[in-house]
Amino acid sequence: MSASTPLPRPLRAALLLGGLAGAAQAEDAPSIAWPEPGGRATISRVFNGSPITVGVSSRTGGAIDSLTWGGTEFINAHDHGRELQSASSYDGYGECLNPTEAGSDSDGTGPRSTTLLTELKRGPDTLQTRSQMAYWIEPGRVTGSCPKGPGPHAGPRSDDVLAKTVTLGAAGVANAIAYRATYITAQPHESATFEAATAYMPPDFTAFWNLDPATGQSAPLSAGPGEQGVPVILATPDGSRAMGVYSPALPQATVPNAGYGRFNFATLPGPGNATVKWNCVFRENNVPAGAHSYTCYVVVGTLQDVRAGLVALRAALTGGRAPPLPADPAPAPQAAAPPAARAPGVALYVGTQQGCNAGEVTIDPGYKGCATAPIGATLAQPSSPADTPVYAGTAAGLDAGLVTNNPRHLDAGTRPIGYLASAGAGGTPLYVGLQGGCNAGVVSTNPAHLNCRGAPLGIAVR
Repeated sequence: MSASTPLPRPLRAALLLGGLAGAAQAEDAPSIAWPEPGGRATISRVFNGSPITVGVSSRTGGAIDSLTWGGTEFINAHDHGRELQSASSYDGYGECLNPTEAGSDSDGTGPRSTTLLTELKRGPDTLQTRSQMAYWIEPGRVTGSCPKGPGPHAGPRSDDVLAKTVTLGAAGVANAIAYRATYITAQPHESATFEAATAYMPPDFTAFWNLDPATGQSAPLSAGPGEQGVPVILATPDGSRAMGVYSPALPQATVPNAGYGRFNFATLPGPGNATVKWNCVFRENNVPAGAHSYTCYVVVGTLQDVRAGLVALRAALTGGRAPPLPADPAPAPQAAAPPAARAPGVALYVGTQQGCNAGEVTIDPGYKGCATAPIGATLAQPSSPADTPVYAGTAAGLDAGLVTNNPRHLDAGTRPIGYLASAGAGGTPLYVGLQGGCNAGVVSTNPAHLNCRGAPLGIAVR
């Protein structure tokens, strides 16, 4: 969605049928080799006893579709306009000239993106992607956010390229993520709005705050929509979870009271549709063709963690001193101390009935109405960086109760259920399917479940 217009994508997404397919839906470039099942890549770094885990996917053209900490998912990835991603719009056309990283409006809630992912690299703390971005609205179509009518583009995919680098532990701040977006524009424009980073979040994050990182002063904000020149934080009402954004290049001198936006769509109807949003926006005039780079820093944790992280980031990036934080402006409990090592999480079972659920790991002792046997449990918190997060499906009639390592398994809902212990721990070895169209993402006690390829995943502890 264009960052310069207040009409939210979710209002239209509520009317979309799931899985709409555009004619230009792309597979990834042939050179792309996803390191994890289901077309995924993730990186993790521990903060306050729990890993911050960031994931990108083929479904979203390499855009971030999952960010978890403390057992909480911070990203709404319902359709291709959500996620934590980058977009741009040009020459006053709004959404009708709006290259978008994760895909197009016509991609709906489906499994593929019109965006073409051409490069993917993963390091210990970094993810790098390069993609040819889809136009959000296809040629000839208009929305209520197209002030000049249909855009001048001729095809569903732009010639603009987005090169993105995501780095955990940015500037030495453990809960900070550097998000650097470089737009390589194919042609010049009279004006451009670069939504360098935007995050669509679950509707639980309805407490909006601002923060001046130079002073540490923070105050509540209205639900908006609105924009201001100091960083914005979206938090749960109790302050136990929050996400904020900061860029040392904001506010711009030409728009001193803008740059950080917030939007509340928490009451939208329909499963998965309700959401809230922040963005980190840059506006330029007389934009030449070529590279335009912007960096936004995303900070997660409790509300107090995020306030402290934003202040520390500003000091680290500008060479100044971090001011002392004022008293907490709202009930925002610190993250609880990590539980004792190997504290059990959720009980796990394996299906034992051939032709029904044999070999499938589940949290439901009556999974599929067939017999199961207990095999152990997840860990409530990781006891080592090598422990693996796992999820349980929540979509009735599809994957409810099934255990997977993919938070977007079958493009349906999941919830975190803890971690599998790393190799060497006592318990039941578990495996994950690797073969698309057969067992991809399904956790099993059988390394060749359904006679298809699998790989060791972790240990269910006893």
